[in-house]
Amino acid sequence: MRTEKRAQIWGLDILAGMVLFLIGLMIFFTYSLNQPGEAQDNFEFLFYDGKIIADNLMSPGYPLDWNSSNVITLGISSDDKINETKLERLYEMIYVENNYTLTKNILNTQYEYYFFLDQNMTINSIEVEGIGKPGTTKDNVVAKNLIKVTRFTIYQNKMTPFYIYIWEE
Repeated sequence: MRTEKRAQIWGLDILAGMVLFLIGLMIFFTYSLNQPGEAQDNFEFLFYDGKIIADNLMSPGYPLDWNSSNVITLGISSDDKINETKLERLYEMIYVENNYTLTKNILNTQYEYYFFLDQNMTINSIEVEGIGKPGTTKDNVVAKNLIKVTRFTIYQNKMTPFYIYIWEE
């Protein structure tokens, strides 16, 4: 009789172990199969936000003569070229008034951004490499995921590429 009870308990132990093992295996495969899709989704969100930010910045903005107190849509161009007054206003919003977070909210993005041209921009007689997240340059972006959106524009009567980095930290 004793051997029969031990055999039954041993059988229950194996059954419980197998159930736990199969549950763990199912969780592992579910997680590992969904992981690549999440990375693709992150890339698509970044790319979508990058296109929207580029389109907004390459627009005149709203209102057309916006400033930091009335801006609804950020835009730095007029007549298909960069408006240096609007560029200065955006620069001052971010670096003088410390409103980078406000610019992200206006651009409706959760991601960090930084934009620059092939040539340095001149703002208030000072050469500036780019505008965006404070402390960032085009060479020191530390990002988990990063995309680069390129547009062409006219700055100081010269055709130049306009680059925007969008990333998540």
